[in-house]
Amino acid sequence: MSHGSGSLTIAACRAGPRTILERVRFDGISRCSRAFADGDAARVMLSQLGPGVVRGDRITTGGVVRAGAHLIVTNQAATRLMGGGRQARAEAAWSIEAGALLELIGEPLVALADSRYDASTVIDLGPGAVVLTTEIACVPAGANVRLRTSIRRRGRELFYDALEPAAAAPYTVGTFALAGLAEEHVVPLVAALDHAADAAAGARLGVGALQSGVVVRMLATDIWTVRSILQALRTAARTALLPAKRCAS
Repeated sequence: MSHGSGSLTIAACRAGPRTILERVRFDGISRCSRAFADGDAARVMLSQLGPGVVRGDRITTGGVVRAGAHLIVTNQAATRLMGGGRQARAEAAWSIEAGALLELIGEPLVALADSRYDASTVIDLGPGAVVLTTEIACVPAGANVRLRTSIRRRGRELFYDALEPAAAAPYTVGTFALAGLAEEHVVPLVAALDHAADAAAGARLGVGALQSGVVVRMLATDIWTVRSILQALRTAARTALLPAKRCAS
């Protein structure tokens, strides 16, 4: 299999009570769906041509969420890491303007034993902006897979995560992170997620408070348990916090 490259750029903006796509551009092996309405948000699904991430692939993704907008980005299906001698890379960079919300909802990352993959995501938050991210990774021991996320505001790092999911094999790893909240909203969020975690079955969970948000890590024996728990945590977070005015600068 040969390697390929792809890039995707999205700009979303507020239009009255809803969010619309201002601009979408993609080329190479990257693809993007049209926008679907999801409450006040615009939801888009990303995909990639081919059987999965092939050795040597280079993918770049990112864009901007304009002031007050709400964008949900997810994948059309699970991402398959096909392995091989060359390392594949994915880089994402997002700018979230004042009062905006970005949700990056990952579908499962499933790797072969000889996979070599490095993915990095950098998110810059404006005043009052919030980002929610979830990741799922099922990676066998021996694979070389690294997932990094950095969330920043005014040059200060609010959250940094470097995950090597092969270290947890044979378990599936899940991560939930929400950053950008005002400090007074963190305690209610932790309580809501603790309650949701208590109701979860089939996984080991840890909930930790950040200065401006919360992070949850979990391990389970199967992908779908992790996926359903992450959805429950996302629902709990939105119910607890997002209707009330989200975060201060």
